[in-house]
Amino acid sequence: MSADPRLKGQEMQIRATYDPSGTGQPILLAQLDSIASFNDSLQFEIKDDGFLGEGTNRKDSVLNGYEGDIEFQVHDASWLNFQLLVEQKATRVRPSIQFNLIRTDLFANGSSAVITYPDVSWGKMDTGAGGRADFVKVKAPFACSERNVQINQV
Repeated sequence: MSADPRLKGQEMQIRATYDPSGTGQPILLAQLDSIASFNDSLQFEIKDDGFLGEGTNRKDSVLNGYEGDIEFQVHDASWLNFQLLVEQKATRVRPSIQFNLIRTDLFANGSSAVITYPDVSWGKMDTGAGGRADFVKVKAPFACSERNVQINQV
């Protein structure tokens, strides 16, 4: 077992950008700066085929992309601009908008990783407040076809 400290959430940075015209000039979504949680998963599918004369099935796997969710707290009405941009892309009012998520992991041993999720699509967005004293949070699931991982590029 390694004695190195494990990665904590406080050592992660999440940034969301959007490119309003798909020209490669992304703009930071400042209203997504109070990130409460971030989850991602690689979507692998196991393929299974059985053939005559063979005692067991053959296995293979396929990558179906990446999925995750981001949960953030809201501090002013500007976060609704994010929802409006997502809606405009989904309804094809502005289909060239591209959203990107960039995660930076800063490990205790000095190594780092920058993981970019390009051109993410957004799912059902839930907004909620657990109670009178709780902060309003938005949970937004996302999916994308690829991701870019750069190690020790910070």
